[in-house]
Amino acid sequence: MLILHNGSGLSERLRLRAAFVLCSDVEAIYNGRKEIFMKKAGIITVILLTAGLLGCGNATADPAGSSGAMASETANGGSGTGKVQVEFLQGKPESVDAYEEVIRLFEQENDEIDVEQVNLPDTYTVLTTRLSSEEYPDLFNHFPLRPDFEVLAQSGQVLELTGDGYLKHVNPSILEMSKTEEGKVYALPLTINTMGLYINKELLDAYGLSVPSTYEELIAMLETAADKENGRFLFACKDTWTLWQMMDRLLGQLYMNSGNDFAADFAAIGRGDKKAEDIPEIVRAAQQMLELFSFSQEDPFGTSFPQMCDDFANGRGIAFFQGTWAYPNIKKVNPDLDFIFVPLPAEEGQKAYLSMNIDIGLCIPEGSKNIDGAKKFLAFISTPENAQVFNDADGSMSCITGVKNNIAEFTDAYRMIDQGDVYEMMSNMWPVNYNTTLMDYISAMLLNRDLEGYLKDVDMITPDFYQ
Repeated sequence: MLILHNGSGLSERLRLRAAFVLCSDVEAIYNGRKEIFMKKAGIITVILLTAGLLGCGNATADPAGSSGAMASETANGGSGTGKVQVEFLQGKPESVDAYEEVIRLFEQENDEIDVEQVNLPDTYTVLTTRLSSEEYPDLFNHFPLRPDFEVLAQSGQVLELTGDGYLKHVNPSILEMSKTEEGKVYALPLTINTMGLYINKELLDAYGLSVPSTYEELIAMLETAADKENGRFLFACKDTWTLWQMMDRLLGQLYMNSGNDFAADFAAIGRGDKKAEDIPEIVRAAQQMLELFSFSQEDPFGTSFPQMCDDFANGRGIAFFQGTWAYPNIKKVNPDLDFIFVPLPAEEGQKAYLSMNIDIGLCIPEGSKNIDGAKKFLAFISTPENAQVFNDADGSMSCITGVKNNIAEFTDAYRMIDQGDVYEMMSNMWPVNYNTTLMDYISAMLLNRDLEGYLKDVDMITPDFYQ
């Protein structure tokens, strides 16, 4: 069963407050993150050589709602049919169909269990609220490398999975990367994502353009396409999470090339030792984002992530910057669209890199009433056969050994992964909730075309997270 909610809910600021209520020891989590980050960045290189992320074979071809009724039903351990009901609260609408296919197969083999997938417009608001009020789902997805997940795990809200047999299916290097400082596992890593440029090849050919290999060529491409009917660069400013993610990757590319210390720079701003305007990477990333935004469509602030994907799929934009998770949205709307996914080009004289992150980690709340049923589902979806079913539908790169990643549009990304030209996304080094605070100021920068104001905003908000 699938339940979708589209109602509005708690404000972002309430979500931030609720997250801090769960665990106030934010500084303790941040301390030591740099050392772990560097360790994990090294592990990523090993993963590329040993994980089998580049499978062989033929190419193959989405705030808060209320869940009180579901919570009480689940707490009773049943669905009114005599079956065990496992409520799966997940926050990736683009993965709904992929999960439904695996759930269908799971229920065929486990007819005593019903898995109820619940997807909400702001799942993580709902998750925070429900954990704090002890109205637990049985499964949820999260991002194991993010500091807010580590806070959640150390708060005692997430069941430890260390030693569970199904973890043997996870590539050992990825499993190692997902562990906490204490070496414990709290999530089953299912997929890895990256971000890059989606480019409509049909429009590219129609406009007599070629795939850009440098940032300067990208700007030249957009300048030529800008006057064409469908030649705009798409933004989804209505969903501000897309903005911090883009800023993160722009920063990452610049820091990978400069060799400077991302974490140290933001910590220095937090202490008042530096200003954002004095850090070249922060200034340049903001300049690049403003430059790309100058080629945006007519109503970027009225465009959501799903609408952006739909517009691209229907040929109403030449390119946009997003993660591999946008792939199923595009294919669902227009399976025949000729498009490619390429790394964000670096500036002339610099090298292009791909960011990597564990995109789906499946978790069980400590307070779940159906732990056995939830673990059965984790064991099922983590087998190579069933993970392949999910991967083919979702499009992300799998963490499960033996799964082949065969998305033709991602060929360039696979090549860069094979070469080891990757890094763990930089924002994993930011303190808890810094990204979701920063995104509002990125939005204001774009709305007002105000670089100087944005840099001052960074100076203003950052100390609150580093005290």
